[in-house]
Amino acid sequence: MGLMDWIREGITGQKICPIEHLEAYKRLGEQVYSLHVEFAGNDSPRALAFVQAARSLQTMADALIGDAFGEGEPKPVPIVTHDQADEWYGALPNIMVAARQEAAFANSAKLELPVTLGRQIEGPKPCPEQHLAGLRRAAGDMEELLKLDVDLARNEGDRYKEAILLYEEARTRRQSGDAIVGTISNGRRVSPESHEEAEEQYWIALSNFILIAQGLKDPGLLKRVPANFNRSGAAFKACKLDSKDIWKVTSELAIRDINRSGERAQAIEDLNEHWELFVETPVEREYETTVEQLAAQGMIKEDSYWYCCPFPSVYRVVAPYVNVLDKQIPRGHVFVFEYGDDGEPGRFITQASFQTADSRKYCED
Repeated sequence: MGLMDWIREGITGQKICPIEHLEAYKRLGEQVYSLHVEFAGNDSPRALAFVQAARSLQTMADALIGDAFGEGEPKPVPIVTHDQADEWYGALPNIMVAARQEAAFANSAKLELPVTLGRQIEGPKPCPEQHLAGLRRAAGDMEELLKLDVDLARNEGDRYKEAILLYEEARTRRQSGDAIVGTISNGRRVSPESHEEAEEQYWIALSNFILIAQGLKDPGLLKRVPANFNRSGAAFKACKLDSKDIWKVTSELAIRDINRSGERAQAIEDLNEHWELFVETPVEREYETTVEQLAAQGMIKEDSYWYCCPFPSVYRVVAPYVNVLDKQIPRGHVFVFEYGDDGEPGRFITQASFQTADSRKYCED
């Protein structure tokens, strides 16, 4: 790194991708292309799933640092962008080894399927605009990469149901991120929270896209792994979402009030409809497993419940602070996960306090 680059990094928090890194990245990308050609006639679903995982990470990483691959000298990129690309490119060799092992002998690969997105690198707050632009390119390129295969898979809807449902969510998440980033790109100021929301929407979309790519080659992967991974790629333990009980996330306080008010039949009808249309994502599972752990540790306590079906618990923080879905919540503040209606994505809500609702909201209200 030259002196001026070192000074620039110290002042702006950005660094130049060293040219040797760029050359290494390009060589890794070429290896993935060669791997894809090599497996063109292969009929092993697991081997092809590994190939698609490698192809996905390479596509995402190339798009993420697209600004640095321009003509002339490498351009500065935020540190978080450079390090996230390192994370994704660094995973490629092991995935390519697994693909070739699996092609040679079935079930011989040491790496487990499905391959997940991996660790999300934490960057400065708010998320840098250049990083958001890179995530936007990555999500757009992945949607384009998978679109034709998903369209073909729709002809066998039952077989590829999980992949198609994940695709519908992923492209919706991408569109949500695009709406926020488009506002930023047009020069309008938005809150730091909007930056973080866009980053989260893109991350969820990319987390789904890499699973979809593998599921289109081996549909059984997604049937066996129903959104069991959080955004860092770690496997979740079982939680209340695995239950078949329609009251599984409903607050005990809500159940008591529903029974007292003579609304049980109406609540059962709404809950059955809610869970029939519900599309689970890593966000809901991460939230539920996190609050179960925090409640067991005495760091949060149930304060009330949300007024909309499925009437989940509202929690109040009693510890100095807690971290839920990448948000730090101080003592005394409350939070809840509002599940979306009709299969729509939910949202995490936290603030100093919530106003008490006059009644519970049902579908016909």
